[in-house]
Amino acid sequence: MTAAKRAPASVPPLLTGSHLPGATLPDALVDAIDRSFRRLRKSMIKPPAGLVPVPSLGRPLEFAKIAACDAIAELAETSPVVSVKDVAAVLDLEHSTVSRLLSEIEDDGLLVRGEHPQDRRRTTVELTDLGRAVVADATAMTRFFTRALLSEWPDEDVRTLSRLISQLADTVHTRLAALPELAMAEFCRVHEAPATTDPT
Repeated sequence: MTAAKRAPASVPPLLTGSHLPGATLPDALVDAIDRSFRRLRKSMIKPPAGLVPVPSLGRPLEFAKIAACDAIAELAETSPVVSVKDVAAVLDLEHSTVSRLLSEIEDDGLLVRGEHPQDRRRTTVELTDLGRAVVADATAMTRFFTRALLSEWPDEDVRTLSRLISQLADTVHTRLAALPELAMAEFCRVHEAPATTDPT
């Protein structure tokens, strides 16, 4: 009888059964995708420069401040009132961290704070005309960066990338939180141990 092909000893035998989603993807393909993710992470988590040119402001501005202004503008499209809590949720940051950041942006003259009409304990934020101009400049700059990065790609490839990256973002958003529990269950299945995340 021919022995079953075994995974290298250094690699835990996870996601090797057909009962799990994506288990039939070849290791080489999965490894190639993982390497690409790591390369993108290095480039995008730590951008080449922390400052972005902003013509309307007359000077460069920190990327974090631009991201916060952009979040306020996005929220304002669907809600007449935007709170600090709302901005923190969009940026996925602690309330205190966002509050300090917004204070700096207010000092820059890009937003004004107010009192929430239904809850006085909550603080609202609204972009000033200069803040909206900064968002417009940042949007134009982002479009320039994207066009420059993809300038040598055929239009059809760019459309395919847009569709797939949107699909990937949706998948990550809906499934990422469940992955640790799924991995633990698979470890336990492989080692025939009870599934638990409690070390005690």
